Amino acid sequence: MVGGCCCCSPEDVKRTLVNIGNATIGLAKLDRVFEELYNSGKSPDDVNGEEIVNLASFYNHIPADAVSAYAEALLKEYREFYKDKECTTA
Repeated sequence: MVGGCCCCSPEDVKRTLVNIGNATIGLAKLDRVFEELYNSGKSPDDVNGEEIVNLASFYNHIPADAVSAYAEALLKEYREFYKDKECTTA
């Protein structure tokens, strides 16, 4: 099979659009990364952007020269995710 295993074919992978610098990038499984952080009890104050980049890089190619831009954007996105989760669980 081309493009991965049958349980995670490319069309089944959720992609999240994130503004990184001047570009909008589609990142795979960012929802999964954020859920993992949230479920481990980590608030946005407990993580840094590079930690999120490291987790996201399991599913996405992140250019070495863009790590700081990704880190800033992903931490911002996680803050929003966390805020939304806290509002729905309160």
